Amino acid sequence: MATTLREVSHSMRLISFLGTGKYDETTYSFEGSTCRTRYVAHALAEFNRANEIRLIATAEAWNQHGNALAQVLSGSGHPVPEQVPVPTGGEPHQLWRMFGTIVEVIDASDSPVLLDITHGFRMQPFFAAACIQYIQSVLSTPPKIRVVYGEYRQGDTSPIWELTPFLEVLSWSRNLMMFLRTGQADQIVADTDSLGRALNKQRADDGVKSGFSQLPKLAGAIKSFSDDFTTIRTGSLLIGKEKEQPSAQRLYDAIEQTKNEVIQHLPALALVLDQVQEMVKPLLTGGARLSSKPGQQALIALAKLYQKMGRYSEAISVLREGWITLGAPHDADHPGSGFNRKSRESQEQSWQTATPQFQTVSEVRNDIQHAGFNQQPHDRSWFKEQLEKLLIEWEQNINKQTL
Repeated sequence: MATTLREVSHSMRLISFLGTGKYDETTYSFEGSTCRTRYVAHALAEFNRANEIRLIATAEAWNQHGNALAQVLSGSGHPVPEQVPVPTGGEPHQLWRMFGTIVEVIDASDSPVLLDITHGFRMQPFFAAACIQYIQSVLSTPPKIRVVYGEYRQGDTSPIWELTPFLEVLSWSRNLMMFLRTGQADQIVADTDSLGRALNKQRADDGVKSGFSQLPKLAGAIKSFSDDFTTIRTGSLLIGKEKEQPSAQRLYDAIEQTKNEVIQHLPALALVLDQVQEMVKPLLTGGARLSSKPGQQALIALAKLYQKMGRYSEAISVLREGWITLGAPHDADHPGSGFNRKSRESQEQSWQTATPQFQTVSEVRNDIQHAGFNQQPHDRSWFKEQLEKLLIEWEQNINKQTL
């Protein structure tokens, strides 16, 4: 949910662009408050008593408007603004200088940042978006950033629009793509849960007694899947713990149940969630045992997913244990309650006797698990090649058997 201006008042850095345009007086409005002025930065200062004001401006823009705006602000009891000088030209070295300057003025703030792009000159608003994306992607503790734009309307009230939700979409997209590529989900879980709780609080404050957000449920499902995936909890992922859904099925269902809500509140993310659902779909067993053909197909899909992410240690672990599970008795074909170690060891011995590839499987796994501490450690291309061959051979073995 977007933060309102008043929620970050009294400790905030207001950053505004200053161009060379002819700024006519208008009445700016935001959330019921109005301010008549030539400068949107003045209006924003009135709506929210910032303790720091920075004006990003070329020398020409500052000469034209800097002193006038500074007088208006100081005359209204606001801090005297500081100029953040940027070049005018579009040569590569000038553009990189502008990029670095905008990044620095945002990153250097110890307080939340309110960025006003209303009077951005030429490509400056685009640069602002790129800088924010860079800051939020690279820095470990970026300041809280909000973006607004004042729409000038001649002879009418000029509204100030909140653009921060579009930053939130960028953040969500980055975190969802991280989940798709690595299985890591801590930030997307936190963001999803936070949005859901905020929506539910808003409905409760409005006196609504039904139709509450299901996004916290989605957050829980993502967390459960991510926890199992990153720690290779094959049983929890594919068949579930006792009296619990498999986390793959739980996530698939949660996405299905929250699609309409995501489209309503974060429409740009619906496509990314579709990709997450497609990633999870091959892992669904439909309640089948892991020794059965559907269970084996889910295990292969899991091994291939790890392989696709370049996680060869996890891929070979799933391949080995999954292949051993092919046709295993019910007390040896699943982790958790009812698992019999002796029965599993007997199944493993039978697998080694019947499977010529077990030596290659052992070689791949041992080389990875022992961190290459041998006389001839293999390189990545060898692991990739061997995994691809073994996955094909495992699948061929499944198709040969009646399960």
